[in-house]
Amino acid sequence: MTNKEYLTKTLSGFGLSDDDIDIILLKSSLDGASDLDINACDLAVYNRFSIILKGMMQNVSEGGYSVSWNMEAIKLYYSALCNELGKENVLVGRPKVYNRSSYW
Repeated sequence: MTNKEYLTKTLSGFGLSDDDIDIILLKSSLDGASDLDINACDLAVYNRFSIILKGMMQNVSEGGYSVSWNMEAIKLYYSALCNELGKENVLVGRPKVYNRSSYW
């Protein structure tokens, strides 16, 4: 299996085009035709998740047909990927600490 085949199969549920997969490979300096490097491909998905999200930020409705994305499922996928790679999940809001010392 090649890097491109792996990314195509892994990301098939996200509705990405071949061009989107090529952009992920290009921006990650991966050769799509070389033998599979799972860690490099997963890291490429993590680093280029904005490409995946760009097509999912809109719901489409035409005639009697509509398409919408389950954003919670996408966030769960991203969270699982972050845990596998040991990377920070930037899609989850971080709690903010405010200086309240003036109220004492």
